[in-house]
Amino acid sequence: EGVLVTSSTGRTLYANPAYMRLTGVDRFADVRGVERAFAGNAEASEAIFRLSQAASEGRRAEEEVRLERPDEAGETAVIWYRIRVQPLGQARGARMMWEVADITHERARQEDVFLELQRAIDNLDHAPAGFFSTDSDGRLHYVNATLARWLGYDLAETETSRLRLDDIVSGDGAALIRQVAPAPGEVRSETIDLDLVRRNGQTLPVRL
Repeated sequence: EGVLVTSSTGRTLYANPAYMRLTGVDRFADVRGVERAFAGNAEASEAIFRLSQAASEGRRAEEEVRLERPDEAGETAVIWYRIRVQPLGQARGARMMWEVADITHERARQEDVFLELQRAIDNLDHAPAGFFSTDSDGRLHYVNATLARWLGYDLAETETSRLRLDDIVSGDGAALIRQVAPAPGEVRSETIDLDLVRRNGQTLPVRL
């Protein structure tokens, strides 16, 4: 990570080679403070202002900023930085230590994981079987698109409604489901034949 130490007035006291490389300078005499190094980007400027405020109040703080810069081929490249600041000491006017890290690859991995999760959710939503999840009080937290269609609900509606297990399970079926109560840390599976209740009141026999 790039490390920069400044005085309370913003004068550069120390910069390591990583900081110089990240900010595109070769000589210590050309080193710029974090504010100047990331000038010209409104989002970065706002983040750095918040960091400076925190440091002036004696607090450590961290922000992530996204920059768009031209690469060697002239294309626009997105670069993510994690910027941290902390005061060195408790006295008023203490020096500040800034840390700057290029986290573009880390962000790219997170994006890949997010896309994989989105694909998994999409596959689950359109699987040829119904899926739902509830909490211990019977509130439905997830209904896939297949089950929502079978029950006559719009998928978006199930996400905002206050559907409960008793709303979609006929008779004493909800009680049967609640009896499947594993001990803490235990995974328990059961198969139950019961009737679900469609929105229009008709029943739907299923194997759960």
